[in-house]
Amino acid sequence: MSVQSAAADVDVDLRQLFASLARNWLRIVLVTLVVTGLAFAFAWLATPQYKAVAKLEIGSRESVFTRPAGTTSDDKPATDEEAVATEVQIISSPDILKKVASDLNLEKLPEFDEALKMSALSRALVLVGLKSDPFDIPPEERVLKAMHDKLNVYGVEKSRVIAVEFSSNDPKLAAQVADAIAQAYLASKGSAKMESNTAATGFLGPEITDLQNRVKDAEAKVAAYRAQSDLLMGGNNSVLATQQLSELSSELSRVRANRAAAEATADSVRKALQNGGTLDSVPEVLSSELIQRLLERQVELRTNIADLSTTLLDNHPRIRALKSQLADLNGQIRNEAQKILKGLATQAQTAKAREDQLVQEVNMLKAASARAGEQQVELDALQRDANAQRQQLESYMASYREAASRADRNYLPVDARLLSKAQVPTEPYFPKIGPITGAAAAASLLLMAISTLLRELFSGRAMRPAAGARFEPIEQVAMPVARTEPALADAEDEASDDSVADERIGQGTVMEAAPAEPVDPP
Repeated sequence: MSVQSAAADVDVDLRQLFASLARNWLRIVLVTLVVTGLAFAFAWLATPQYKAVAKLEIGSRESVFTRPAGTTSDDKPATDEEAVATEVQIISSPDILKKVASDLNLEKLPEFDEALKMSALSRALVLVGLKSDPFDIPPEERVLKAMHDKLNVYGVEKSRVIAVEFSSNDPKLAAQVADAIAQAYLASKGSAKMESNTAATGFLGPEITDLQNRVKDAEAKVAAYRAQSDLLMGGNNSVLATQQLSELSSELSRVRANRAAAEATADSVRKALQNGGTLDSVPEVLSSELIQRLLERQVELRTNIADLSTTLLDNHPRIRALKSQLADLNGQIRNEAQKILKGLATQAQTAKAREDQLVQEVNMLKAASARAGEQQVELDALQRDANAQRQQLESYMASYREAASRADRNYLPVDARLLSKAQVPTEPYFPKIGPITGAAAAASLLLMAISTLLRELFSGRAMRPAAGARFEPIEQVAMPVARTEPALADAEDEASDDSVADERIGQGTVMEAAPAEPVDPP
């Protein structure tokens, strides 16, 4: 039969399998007790380790009263996750650890330098090459490596707090080292600020001297160019030529308006005189006092003539005398109007002459203003350069005074503070006798149970034939006819083969006849 059919004809006897646990309980319990005892001994004899934690807060410590001018609270340093991670790397840097190791003389403690007190086992491992020789590493590097292994610096989640965690065999030493690392970090930040401040003052001093000379030269160039170009400044900080041109342009506009008004008035008076029309509609004529008196006399004469005409004829001497007076009066009015016309013409001519003069002056001032504009552009460029250098000088001087005053008073607040000092731990964090012993007992018990079950399973003692299993019958195959005179060796082989075949056939018959045992449910 095939291997697959043979594997399908057996089942796992779960009762027999788990009964092996009861049969081997003594061995399981003994091994569990031994492992538990070893774990308890290890936890009891292991050197206790203590852990202390100091906390730092990252943030600006600058007071609003000492903040440099021009800065606001928005200019404070960034305290995002990247900034906190950077400070974590700075705290665990070799420079800070070297300073702490030197201050606390950690190189003299075997805990930090294995070479000071090597056990016999460690020496043997070094001799056989299973362990590196600590003497191959410089003492300072050995101490730094030990401190790195015992140090854990991390940022507290969703905060600006950094925890400095240090473990040691001595609880007091653990707290001292954690506090020393935090203080060394703050001192390094202060030293960095002091170095930056000193570098700033060292840079600003020569720059201020150089800027002072450059400001003097720039302002001297401005004054020299102004004197050379003869640029005179008028009101509103503008060039005098430009201001005069503006004033003359305004006056020219006014003169042109007056000339146009005089010409228009003279033209209206001339037309009135030429056409023999009345002069009552001309405002300039009516504004004359003499003409007003003459017009009043004209009205009076016309009134008298009208009154006398009711009783006298037109040829009456008196009426004729009044009409003669009226004619003379009209002539006087026209003569006065002619005088006014001449005055208006003269006024228009005067305005025209003044206009021509102003046009000439404006043209001259245009050329002068154009030249002054070009000179003003060059002067403005020199003035801007001088102003820019002066502003830079004032800024540098303010920064220099700020840096110098902080250096003199030694006031350089760092962007961090010690939030809480490390407390001396009272209980070790390792080893925990109870958890270690319990874990060893549970693990050893579980492993022994699993190993017992596997051994029982692989040995075949937990196997039994499947219910209803049948072996396939073996058909008899006709053997070939043997030789009449077979060799002795061939005869013996055939006899042995026949006996083996007979045995197999007999076994198969017995197994087929045997009743199948009922299978208990698992």
